[in-house]
Amino acid sequence: MQRRNPFPTLAHRLTMKNSWQAVTNARAFGERKRAGKPRHKAPKPPKRKRKVIDRFYSSEEWKRLRYKVPTLHGARCQCCGATPQDGAVMNVDHIKPRKRYPALALEITNLQVLCAWCNQGKGAIDQTDWRQW
Repeated sequence: MQRRNPFPTLAHRLTMKNSWQAVTNARAFGERKRAGKPRHKAPKPPKRKRKVIDRFYSSEEWKRLRYKVPTLHGARCQCCGATPQDGAVMNVDHIKPRKRYPALALEITNLQVLCAWCNQGKGAIDQTDWRQW
């Protein structure tokens, strides 16, 4: 196996010189094009949607309605049947999500009792009414 020459040939040097010159010219063009513009975009302000959600869940209307649902349906998960005596944390869940159906947010017919595991698994995608099962 032949060893590679550590000193490049004249043709190689010219080729490399031209390629580096092309790269340098492209960089200079890009720098001229971006002149006066900041290199990085300014960070966007944080979204304030979370405060709106918190405000809804801390409203008096929601608190009153939330208390009525377990008394109406019982304190048992309507999906898996878990109870607080089993150690389950109970949640009042919107069957049709508030984001898509804001008019149904305070309708007692749109609420069901689920344990934390079932409520988290259901999310806002599934609209299964577990009250009928």
